Formats: sequence, structure tokens, C-alpha cells
Amino acid sequence: MKKESLRLKGVKNYTVQLASDDAKLQFIEQVHLRLERSMTMVFVNKKDTASKLQARLAKRGVKATILVGGLQAADRDNIIDGFRKLEFTTLIATNVLARGIDVPEVDLVISFDVPMRQIYGWKEPDYANFMHRTGRTGRYGTDGLSVTLMQEETDSSLMEDIAKYYQMDIPAVKSFEELEEIFKVMRPGAKEDV
Repeated sequence: MKKESLRLKGVKNYTVQLASDDAKLQFIEQVHLRLERSMTMVFVNKKDTASKLQARLAKRGVKATILVGGLQAADRDNIIDGFRKLEFTTLIATNVLARGIDVPEVDLVISFDVPMRQIYGWKEPDYANFMHRTGRTGRYGTDGLSVTLMQEETDSSLMEDIAKYYQMDIPAVKSFEELEEIFKVMRPGAKEDV
């Protein structure tokens, strides 16, 4: 299959440049405060980032669950079933969930970390996991949003490489409010404020 044919119909990809991990955490918090009804998957590159993000959201009263490698199959299935049943609206995962999980109702995928691999100390784009992460939204002909949060100059370079690889435009969103407007066009009935 040609890589240019892997673009996902109905999924809009964006990037957001933020100054720090704290700003990235605040961005995720805004999703819950302002887009309360959205079903969101947040992907991270490391297990400890998933735990920190879950703890931060819990302090704000947001029920989010983590799904990382090393779980028993039954525990993993229970978490995914809980997400499908809307027992919680945010699933934080490492790349273990990027493949093979179908939850058609996912509105928004956020890559908290740019998907990348470290090879001999060098950071390289993880093209396959970018597409697998993005593919968790826009299932079965529905529309979806995929947002990659960037912090460092390296993140921008990795995302440029990913865009070139898939021959796609991935525009930058300047603020959460701009993303909120895009979301409201996609999901007109979504709750705007708490």
C-alpha cells in the first residue's frame, strides 16, 4: 500500500506549539473544561507521563484512565469496555492502544508527545504510530480531530517530516479557542462551557 493512500478520510490533523509540559497539561485540562462531552484519547510516549497526566486531571475532577503495556488482557478489556460505555471520557495510553482498537465514538485524539523513536540517541519520527494514533478517531466514516502538541524545536522538525512522508498538510492551531471552534463545527451539539 502506498503511503500517500494512508491518509484518513474525515480526520483533520493539527499541531499546537506550547511552551512547556505544564502548558501541554493545561491544554488537556481545557479539553475537559470546555469540551466536556468529547470522547478523547491522549497518547504519550512514556508510562510515567501517562501516570502524571492522569494524576493532574484527577486533581481537577476529571476521570481519566490509563492504558499502558503490562496489563493483563482482562484488565485491558475492562478499561476499553468502560471507555466505550462512557464510564470516563478520556483514555490516556502509550502506543499499546494505537493499533487494533475500535471505539467509533472517539471525537478527538491528542498526541501529548510527538510520536518518535530514539535510535542510537537520535530522535526520528515514528510514522506508523502517528497514523495509528490518528486512526483512532474518524472511525466508520465519521469525522474526527487529531492534534499533536509540540514543545521543542525537535518536535516541529519531526512533525514536518511526518507531513512530508504522508504528503499532507498539518496546519498549526494558535490557541485552544481556535481548536474549540473547529470542534464545534465538527460536533455542533457539543457542550461549550461547564
